[in-house]
Amino acid sequence: MGFITVVLFIGLGYWQLTSHYEDKSNLEKLTKTTFTESISLKDIEQLNEFDDVSIDNVTVERSWLLRSRVHNGQSGYNKIDLIKDNQSNYMIVNSGWVPLDFEIVKETIFTASKITGKLSSYDTQTFGQDDIVNSEYLFRIDKVFLEESTGKNLPKYYLTLTENCGINIECVDITEPYNAPHLSYAFQWLFFAFCLAIVILRKNKLI
Repeated sequence: MGFITVVLFIGLGYWQLTSHYEDKSNLEKLTKTTFTESISLKDIEQLNEFDDVSIDNVTVERSWLLRSRVHNGQSGYNKIDLIKDNQSNYMIVNSGWVPLDFEIVKETIFTASKITGKLSSYDTQTFGQDDIVNSEYLFRIDKVFLEESTGKNLPKYYLTLTENCGINIECVDITEPYNAPHLSYAFQWLFFAFCLAIVILRKNKLI
């Protein structure tokens, strides 16, 4: 049983270590600015995650509030918008952080001359509460749910705004998810595995 626990600790350490290098790679891509160009929403399929893009003349058709978002220690939401360009192509946009008392306007919200941000991958379905059709709130930015609930075909990425996010809306820190202390956790688990292995070996008089 002791050796099984040691192997488990090593496995947890390896998982944290690989997570650290994955986050480091993503952070490098996030902080590297790629060429920003004005494109049509239908051209998103030709681009890659973390590419910088700007899109001209879009209309917000519907909005949601993404639950449990924290900004500068304050609880709130991220405002998620369904936008349409002048060629009737659709896309999901994370417009930024809003406070808990933020209210969604029911009618078409605005037409923007240009929006700018980085392409992001959708969330994947996990255990937890499911999103509800016709609700103003979301638990995750799930492409399958959003397509089914809106009846719109969406590109393979959504857009996280990095500037000019809107009135009373603060742009989100796109690097925040990649600052987790995975490396320190990895050393912690490996240290636990080493200490437990020493105890087991001494107890069995192998050292």
